[in-house]
Amino acid sequence: MPDSLVETVVSAIAEVKRLPRERVSLDSTFAELGMDSLDTLTLLFELESRLRIAVPDEAAKSVRTVRDIVEGIRGLTAGAATSPP
Repeated sequence: MPDSLVETVVSAIAEVKRLPRERVSLDSTFAELGMDSLDTLTLLFELESRLRIAVPDEAAKSVRTVRDIVEGIRGLTAGAATSPP
């Protein structure tokens, strides 16, 4: 069963960097993908928009891989799901 969050993140990275989607994997580092700090910010804004979430600045500073982003978003959404309205 495909993981829709992974697909969303990989798709966003491929679009931001104008890379073939096949070149981006869960284990890719930003350095391997040629992403700089501006690319990372652009990606985070794109993901916030697509997923309707807010990524804290401190969390954004620590991402270095595709897996970091996926796990960070999972943590954010899990916390939101258990928080009272």
